[in-house]
Order: sequence, then structure tokens, then C-alpha cells
Amino acid sequence: GVTISTIGHAAGGKSKGRSGTASAQLPSTSAAVWEAAQTCIIVLVSNFCFSFRGLHQKLFRATPQGGKDVVSDALLQLKMQQIGLFAFAVPALLLYSSGVTSGIWDISTEVGLIQSGVLLRYVGLSVLNGVAFTGYNLASTYVLTRISVVHHAALNCIRRLFAIVFTSIAFKVPITVLSGFGIVISLLGFGTFTRYKLKKQRRKLNARRATRKRHESSV
Repeated sequence: GVTISTIGHAAGGKSKGRSGTASAQLPSTSAAVWEAAQTCIIVLVSNFCFSFRGLHQKLFRATPQGGKDVVSDALLQLKMQQIGLFAFAVPALLLYSSGVTSGIWDISTEVGLIQSGVLLRYVGLSVLNGVAFTGYNLASTYVLTRISVVHHAALNCIRRLFAIVFTSIAFKVPITVLSGFGIVISLLGFGTFTRYKLKKQRRKLNARRATRKRHESSV
């Protein structure tokens, strides 16, 4: 459901961007299919990586050296971000450093980084992005410590849907039929999961009460 809604959301954003240009040509069917497949793969890999991260966090918390008294949620998140930095810093510099450098040079020579306000906006957005990213990951680590991996993955799907709906409203990106279909599927799946989880918890509670009553009656 999240994958379908993401593909539909991307298609809606592209159609909105093309609507203002009369001479823009629609991409060919093969190019559109390939782009949709790329979006699908990226979303699926992202979800799998997020779920595996949650699984390994749970396994680490179950070890003696991974207890909450030994490693706090903030320290655990710091260690994970350090691993990500060491793993992706060099590839990012190799792939994007030349393009970023040329872009900065073009802006500084044409309009000026400070005079145009580009530098100030970039710093402000970077700080805002850093605060939002850190806050979300700390909250995710804190919540995952207290709930199951499956429940955490389901909440992550709802978070992605919230991002799709919010960006559609904030940036006036139309919600396509495909995107709406994916949102409905995700909501139905989350509702079904929540209902099943509540029923399972209720059965466990009733079983505990029955065991307690049998124990009290035997005494």
C-alpha cells in the first residue's frame, strides 16, 4: 500500500509540474514504467532496511551489553548515525562533490551566495532538517525499545502515509487515483493489524485472569 501510494504521489507531482508547460512532452510508456519500477524498488528497499534496523536493535537490546541501563536510546542512535556516516560519506563525496562544487561556483559568480540569500536559506533549511531528522530518529529508537518490531513497522507505514498526505496539502500536489488506492490499502492493513493485536492482547489478559482465578480457588 505504501509503495502504490508513493508511486501515485510521484506521478501526481510530475503531472503538476508539467501542467504549466504547454510544450513539455509526456514521457514514453517504457520510460514511465522504468521510473515507476525504480520508485517501487527504492521504497521497498527503504522499508526493508528500516525493518532490519529495528530487528537488529531488538536483538542488540536482548544482549547483556545492549540493555537500556548500559546503552541509552540517545547513545544508541548516535552510534547508528556514526556508522551511517562512515559508510556513506566517501561514496557521497565521490558521486556528488563535483556537481555540488560547480553549482556553488555558478551561484556565487552569477548572483552571489550571500547577496541572493541562498546561503542563509540553505543554512536555515539544513538546521531545520537536522532537528527534524534527529527528533524523528530519537523518537523512533525510543518507541522501538518499548514495542514489537512488527508494531513499529506498521507505525512507520502510517508515518509515510502522513508525509504523503501532508506534502500533497502543503505543496498542492494532487492525490491521484493510484495514490488514493495505496493509502486506502495501507489504512485497511494497519486497521486489521491493530484489531488483531488488540484481540490477541485481550485473549492473553483473559487467560491470565482465568489462571489467577483457578489459583485463588485452589488456595
